Amino acid sequence: MVVLKVAAFLFAVPLLAQSGEQLLASVDKLRHPWPAFAVEVEIAGGGRSQRWKVRARENGDARVEGVSEKEKGRAVLVLGDQMWLLLPNAKRPVQVSPAQRLLGPAAGGDIARTRFAEDYAVKTLGHGNLDGQAVWLLDLEAKRKSLTHRTARLAVAKADGRPLQADFFLASGKAARTVKFAAPAMASGKRVLTVMTVFEPGGGSAEIRFSGWALGSVEAALVPAAEVMPVSFVAAGPGKG
Repeated sequence: MVVLKVAAFLFAVPLLAQSGEQLLASVDKLRHPWPAFAVEVEIAGGGRSQRWKVRARENGDARVEGVSEKEKGRAVLVLGDQMWLLLPNAKRPVQVSPAQRLLGPAAGGDIARTRFAEDYAVKTLGHGNLDGQAVWLLDLEAKRKSLTHRTARLAVAKADGRPLQADFFLASGKAARTVKFAAPAMASGKRVLTVMTVFEPGGGSAEIRFSGWALGSVEAALVPAAEVMPVSFVAAGPGKG
């Protein structure tokens, strides 16, 4: 994994909050283009692959169902910051961290929930050059202690506002992972994410491909919380608490 290092002209000054939020919101729209949607996801790495179907709402609540042979019958359920793994023949899902790995360094949170603006506050703004492209550099700080990666640095292309690379760090400051983003595509008039490649310090990597983006209904994207979640959590409601 190579942590982002940019050529010259990096400066660190307090960022105008609105402009920073606008950049993050634009990046998030690639992953959450509609209030409710469905997308097919394939994860590949180490000679193996998995396929999943994601149904999600704009607020990040999602149900991810296994499609490939070994993953059929498995589901990942997301409500706010909380995530559960539902296994075949299990009566209740097992609560897991969004950092729970699915294949290589690719985690459940990577395919079900990637929301920069909700999870991070922009602390400083820089600019520089990454792979020959002029970029904005946003230094980010986690809004909640529950997030595994406490700080991050996001490089956004000045030309079109798309993300190029994100580096994530632990509370200790140690590099945790790097994510590189491919150019977006168009789906029903919206720019959408196509490929994320996740790298970890040990040298492992996984490619996450998104395809078949489709506008969905909010009702179809609802997680059936009443059937599988603890009563106390259901009472709080999706995305609350």
